[in-house]
Amino acid sequence: MVQRVSRVLLCAEVRAAWVRPRIGLALVAVFSATVLSTPHLRAQEPPAAGASAATLPAFEVATVKPSRPGMWRQDYDTDGNRLTVINYTVRRLIREAYGLKSDAQILGGPKWIDQQAFDIVAKVDDAEAAKMDKMNDEQSDREWELMLQSLLADRFQLKVSRGERNLPVFALVVARPGPKLKHTPDTMANGQQGDPGIDIHGGELTATAVSMDSFADTLTGLRDLENRVVINRTGLAGNFDFQLDWARDRGQGPSPDSPYPGLFAALPEQLGLKLKPERSTVEVVVVEAAEEPTVN
Repeated sequence: MVQRVSRVLLCAEVRAAWVRPRIGLALVAVFSATVLSTPHLRAQEPPAAGASAATLPAFEVATVKPSRPGMWRQDYDTDGNRLTVINYTVRRLIREAYGLKSDAQILGGPKWIDQQAFDIVAKVDDAEAAKMDKMNDEQSDREWELMLQSLLADRFQLKVSRGERNLPVFALVVARPGPKLKHTPDTMANGQQGDPGIDIHGGELTATAVSMDSFADTLTGLRDLENRVVINRTGLAGNFDFQLDWARDRGQGPSPDSPYPGLFAALPEQLGLKLKPERSTVEVVVVEAAEEPTVN
């Protein structure tokens, strides 16, 4: 069977991030940016030299419908030969299709791509399913992305340019006097016990056999960080087990009633790490055109 990936989000930013090339993602944070002229932008890249957009893999059939008003639950699930998406905006779909970490990496686009969410059910034909069945996890993830790119181009008339842009980011670095982290035991690192990944419930984060790259990707999705990409610059190799507790910031600062500090204070106190604001060149996708789809 084709690999199954499920991302079910039942409350704001309850997140499961598995240690794989792709990390589970948080709820949508609305972001809009004015497209500036830049020499770094390039035409949308095909998957291989000489390929065209028409040669991208595509779903056999797909239904697209507006999500029910007031719905808060979100789901992105690939199971067997089927993709099911519940309550995703087009900006969030673009983020999935192009393997981006943050909405901040998606620039431009009409207002409705943030305002209207959609439910999608799409099916892969037997030949494509058989091809994907022979792929490893990374290849299969990439194939789902390419098919979603095809769907967005076909049903939403999406046209994008890809490039790089110098944006505000956070660098995850080691704080003084040093890290307060324990490496994952060898038995855990070898997959002999437990489940690797990151679970977040409210302001409680539990990490098992997690690299600093994966942790930085998880921090990127937190609303506390105002949608900035987090880049791992700790220099710490290997996997780690740790717990992090902090007071959530919903845009009005941490609650004064919380027994824990805010995220920026909790990281150095509990893990010996800190977030350093800076600017860095990151991958971006610029939305050049998009049209509201005809639903079916």
